[in-house]
Amino acid sequence: MKKYSLVITVLLISTIIFTGCQGESEVIGAEGETYTPVKVSTVVASNMRDESIFTGQVKPVKEVDVMGKFSGEINATYFSVGESVSQGDILFAFDETDMRHTVETLASQVKSAEAAVNSAKLNVNIASGSQQESQLNQLKSSLNSTKLTYDNAKINYDNTKALYASGAVSKSEYDGMEQAYLQAKNAYDTVLQSYNLLTGKQLSENTALAKNGLQQAIASRDALAVQYNNAKETLSDLNVSSPISGIIATKNIQTGEIYNSSFPAYSVIDMDTILIPINVTDDLINGLTIGDEVYVTIQSLSGEEYTGMITEISPIPNDMDFTYPVKVQVNNANHHIKPGMFAEVRVVKNQVKDVIVVNRSHLELKEDIWYAYVVEEETAHIRQVKLGLDNGKEVEIIEGLKAGDLLIVSGKEYVSDQEKVTIVE
Repeated sequence: MKKYSLVITVLLISTIIFTGCQGESEVIGAEGETYTPVKVSTVVASNMRDESIFTGQVKPVKEVDVMGKFSGEINATYFSVGESVSQGDILFAFDETDMRHTVETLASQVKSAEAAVNSAKLNVNIASGSQQESQLNQLKSSLNSTKLTYDNAKINYDNTKALYASGAVSKSEYDGMEQAYLQAKNAYDTVLQSYNLLTGKQLSENTALAKNGLQQAIASRDALAVQYNNAKETLSDLNVSSPISGIIATKNIQTGEIYNSSFPAYSVIDMDTILIPINVTDDLINGLTIGDEVYVTIQSLSGEEYTGMITEISPIPNDMDFTYPVKVQVNNANHHIKPGMFAEVRVVKNQVKDVIVVNRSHLELKEDIWYAYVVEEETAHIRQVKLGLDNGKEVEIIEGLKAGDLLIVSGKEYVSDQEKVTIVE
């Protein structure tokens, strides 16, 4: 009895030693059968793309340099780098004191010139023999009015001239006052001439002279109107606004400094859409069309994938490497993608949908034939499979696998066809 007990003990020890040496490669079943542990993945239908990858550096789709139309002192700035602006927002302003005074002076001169035109028209009527008592009364009133304006303008001019000589007023103020005086004098002289014509001091034969005076008055008025409109435009240009909505990228001016109109004061970029230029090889360029979707990955943004669109394809290769410049636009409403970041652009060469797709590493190649290992009722089965689209990492299975199959993804090296296996996590 002791002899049999010793034999049984030796056999048990031998079994334990053998099983321990196998590690995780075998599991002993309840009835003494050996099961090889494997990991599996359930086969499902999915989509698959065969892609070519290109790299490019992100740029803003719009970048605008904002410049003033002339040089001058900066009176105020309203935005800093990084702030958002809308189209039409004022970015900076020049001092407008002198120009506003000029506009006001010219407005007064245009009004006086219009009165002179009306008087000149009356002159033509008078010289043509159409004088009436009402015209005489109107003319007397106009003469008194223009005489009063002229007298006041002369007094103001004389006073300003004296102040200018002593340096108490600016040249622009002096010029404006002189112009107002001359305009008032011209208006008074025109009305006086009309009055003289109407009261018989000029002969009716001077119709041509009256018409000539009207033409001169109209020309003077129109010239002043041009100056006035130009001055108003210049006044509006003193407030410089953003031509686009976007983000302030650079600011090169400060309040109080003298701005030189030869360099940009601000630059504004549109961040809502970004541009990625890539260079495509000649074997792929004919397969691309404007409007095609591409897939963009920004590694610095944790590899997040974006959908882009091809917006420009050059028909001419560049001289450096004979690749074709292509531009891709990507929506960037959240402004996460920044100019200067590097992006991977994946151009789809071919794609299939709702097909069986597996990782190439989960298959085995023997003598140019591909095989898959599947588990059915705790038994491994080797199946020959036929491949379709292959992108180097994943492959489409045309024949040999179906949705729901349990594909061995780890441990297939240790099993053979019809061998018992156990599935482990």
